[in-house]
Amino acid sequence: MTFFPWVHPDIVSERQTILAKIYAFYRFYDDFNDSLHNDLHTSRRVANQMIRVLDGEKPAADAAVLWMFHSLWQEHEQVCPPEFLARTAGHWRHYFATQSTYHAMSKPAYPWNLEDYLSLRIDNGGLHVAISQGELANTRHIPAHLYRMPSLVTMRRLTYYCVILTNDLYSALRDHKVGDHRNPVAQHMRHQDVGQEEAFAYFQSLLFDYSDRLHRMPAAVERESELMELSPQERSVARVAANNCLNHSDGYEAWASRNEPHLATPEEAPGIALRPLEEAI
Repeated sequence: MTFFPWVHPDIVSERQTILAKIYAFYRFYDDFNDSLHNDLHTSRRVANQMIRVLDGEKPAADAAVLWMFHSLWQEHEQVCPPEFLARTAGHWRHYFATQSTYHAMSKPAYPWNLEDYLSLRIDNGGLHVAISQGELANTRHIPAHLYRMPSLVTMRRLTYYCVILTNDLYSALRDHKVGDHRNPVAQHMRHQDVGQEEAFAYFQSLLFDYSDRLHRMPAAVERESELMELSPQERSVARVAANNCLNHSDGYEAWASRNEPHLATPEEAPGIALRPLEEAI
C-alpha cells in the first residue's frame, strides 16, 4: 500500500508526485544498498557519488540509482525555497554518508550502545529527511528560527525514536531468523543476558514512553511560542511543524500495524499502533 499518505495526511495534490518518487527512491536505494552489505567500499563509493549530486555534479557512472536521485534532486531544486533546500541537502548528505557504517555494524565486534544506535539510525534511516518532507507535502516550509525552537527539536527527536523502535520491533523476529544482531532487541538480549520476550517488552515500553512524551509536546510548543512573542502567522507555522511530527509518528505506526505481517513475541502478537490515523486512501 502507498506509504506517503499515511505520514502526510495533509498533502496537497501538486506534491503527490514528488513525494511518491521520494519514497520510491528510498525503497530502491535501500534494496540496492542492502545487496552491498558485504562490500563496504562499493557502498561508500556509491554514497559519495550521491553526495556529489547534492553538490551539483552529474553522476559519473551509469548506475540507475544515481540517475534516479539526480532527477529527484533536480525536482527538489524546482519546488523548494533556498532555506529549505540547504537544510534538506544536509539531511540527505548524512543519509548517504552513514550507509556503510550501518553495514559495518553487522560485524559482531562493532561497538554498540542504544544511544549511538539511535543517533546513527536517525541519519541512516533518513528520518531527518522524512520529517522535513512534511513541509514538501503541505507546502508550509518552516523558517530557521522556528525549526530550531527547542520544543520542536525535542518533538522531532521523539518522532525519530518512535519510528526507529516501531520499525525495529516489527523487524525483531525477522532479523533474528536471518542472524542480524543490529536490532536493539537482539543487542539487549546479548548485553543484558535476558530472553527475547523480556527484551521485546523493554523496547515496547520504551516506545510507549517516547510516544506519550511526543503527544504531550504540542502544549510545550504553544508555551514556547508565547514566550518568544511569535506572531499569529509564526504560531500557525510552528503548529504545522508540530503536526508534521505527530503525523509521521502516528502515520508510521498505523501503516506498520496494517501492512507489516505481524508483531510478535515468542508467546503473543500485541499491537503497537498507539494512536493510528484514519486509514489513508
